Amino acid sequence: CCGHYHVRMGATRGLLLLSLSALFCWVTADIHCHSCNKIPVLGCVNRQSCQLRPGHRCLTTNVYLGKMWLYSKLRCGTSEEPCYEEFDKIDHKLGLNYNTTCCEKDYCNSPAPRPTPALALVFLTSLAGLGLWLLH
Repeated sequence: CCGHYHVRMGATRGLLLLSLSALFCWVTADIHCHSCNKIPVLGCVNRQSCQLRPGHRCLTTNVYLGKMWLYSKLRCGTSEEPCYEEFDKIDHKLGLNYNTTCCEKDYCNSPAPRPTPALALVFLTSLAGLGLWLLH
């Protein structure tokens, strides 16, 4: 009696673990992340999506010069480049600040913050001035 009970419980436990593993793989297999480089005025360049592998997370890295947003990189985390959240990581040589956020839901790494209209105007004015200077 008791031996038969343990075999039945072992098989049930194994079936439960197998079912949970399959469910976990099924749930994580359909998670996608945005993948692009986002720059002021133009937005996301090379917009694609990537499928997230189990155990990884979507990444968004925003790069700033002081408080001015320069660009963002959105992508899937990989074994070579897993996602680690970091805030105000500073590159002293270039004077850039990096903020990286991670998430694990379908398309959760939404495109980075948009520049303010005033910043976009300054950027466009600078480009126009550079263009005029190059024409002379």
